[in-house]
This record gives sequence, structure tokens and C-alpha cells, in this order.
Amino acid sequence: MRQWLSIAATLLVIGLSPGPANAGCAVHRDLSDLHRATKGFLSYLSTGKAAYSVQHLRSWISANPPAPLRQRMRAVGIQSVEPGTMELLKKQTMVLQILDSQGRAAALESARHMGIQDLATEFGIRVEALPCDQVKDDGDGSKLVAINAADARQRQQIINAAIAWVSFLVLGGSVLYFLDRIGIRKIRRTKRYPCSVPCVLQAGGRTVPAHLVDLSRAGAKVRPDAPCEIASRVTLSFGGYTLDASVRWQTADYFGVKFSREFNFLQLHRLLEAFPLEDEDGPPRAARMPPGLGI
Repeated sequence: MRQWLSIAATLLVIGLSPGPANAGCAVHRDLSDLHRATKGFLSYLSTGKAAYSVQHLRSWISANPPAPLRQRMRAVGIQSVEPGTMELLKKQTMVLQILDSQGRAAALESARHMGIQDLATEFGIRVEALPCDQVKDDGDGSKLVAINAADARQRQQIINAAIAWVSFLVLGGSVLYFLDRIGIRKIRRTKRYPCSVPCVLQAGGRTVPAHLVDLSRAGAKVRPDAPCEIASRVTLSFGGYTLDASVRWQTADYFGVKFSREFNFLQLHRLLEAFPLEDEDGPPRAARMPPGLGI
């Protein structure tokens, strides 16, 4: 049973895990951020305003070293924009160094000489026209493939729904298993065994001899040896036990009781062995217990 629950939990965790589309979209977002940082940096060189754009570009370059960036782009199939990205990063790194050593005017002139504005414009067109949820042709017959996020999300939703159904079936099966086990235990607890156990019945202020004609862990069928008035609660003494019991039904010759506390299986088995049934045409025989019956 614990294995079923662990399997269901594992399936749910897998179903809730993010799909592969996140990786492609993350790379695309980083490249788009580079494009914005580049435009902001060039605007600062031209106007001297929004100096924070310089730090924005520095931070991006610091957080995205060339080698890992190449691996990420290749992993999601957008390596065709790799040359333009690397060239843009290389030239901007040089302009940043010139800015630090010679000032904004020299950096602006170097940026114009290197053609960074045109390079950034072309880079932006290629990157922004290639969102992570589309497949584009690069014009040379090969595919510039980014993660198909829309389809991936749809597939993930289908997978999640399937996993949810499997989990529901597994958990539902577990519940049915528990209910079945509870039912079996109830049957074992309430199953009655024919017997002939003498007892003393205290009911209605009288003490009357009687016999238990069948017995279970939870109750018994009683036959008084003399007529008596049966109250709603009685006390039975038999086999060394004295038990209070509530009367559940009654006929002219018999009545059924439910014990205030149950016997365990060993106690019940010993009583049945101690007071075997008596056949009219044969020797006494013990009440037989079904094989494999547990406590």
C-alpha cells in the first residue's frame, strides 16, 4: 500500500515539473534583454542620459560568459544567431573599455566606427522575430528551432491530465483496498461459531442458567434454560469470563447480545475448544475454525 502511495506522489511531482519550453524561453529572454541593454547603452553614448544603461550592459555581459551562452543557444537550437551575438558582445566589451579609459565621446566614435548600431539592429530583428514558441527557417534550408512552447504546454497539460487520472485510479484503488480490508476484519470480528457453552445469566433481577449456542468475538446467541424476563442489558458469566452485554434481538427461546468488550481470537478459540458441540448420534466435537482466520 505504501508503494502505491509513493508511486502516486512521484507521478504527481513529475506532472507538476516544468516542461522543456522554459529553457528555450529563458535563452530567448536573455537575448532580448541583451538587445535592450545594447540600445540603452548606445542611447547613453549619444545623449549622455540614462547612465544606468552602462551598468545594465556590464551586468549582462558579466552574467553571461561566452562559452556557457553558446552552449545554451545550441541546446535550444538557436545557434544560427550565435555569430551575431558573439560579435556584438565582443565589440561592446571593447567600447566599454574605451569608455572607461577615454570617455564617452571616444566610445561613441568607436561604436560608430565598429558599426555597432547596425549590428544591434540586425541582432534585434533576428532575435525578436524568433520567439521561443515558433519554428523559423533561416533561409538556407536548415531549421532555426526554438522550443515550441505552445505545443509543449499543450502536451504538458495532456500529460498532467493523464497523470492526474492515473493518480486518481491508484488512490481510488487504495481506498477500495482499505475498505475491503475493513470489511474482511468486520466479518472476522462478527462471524459466529456454533457452540454449547454453559453460562449464568443475570437479567431482570434473576440469575438463570443458560447456554451460548453460537459465539463470536463481538456477541453471542443465548438460550435460557428457564423462562425469564430479559432486560435491555444483561450480565453473562461463562468460561471464567463475566461480561456485560446489550440485548439486540429476542424470540421465544433465544436472544442475541452484543458484548461490552470483545474477545480476542485466542480467547474465542480456547472457549470453543473447551466447550465442544455435542451431536445427538456421536461423540462431542469441537467447533471448527476456518483456516487462516487472524485476530
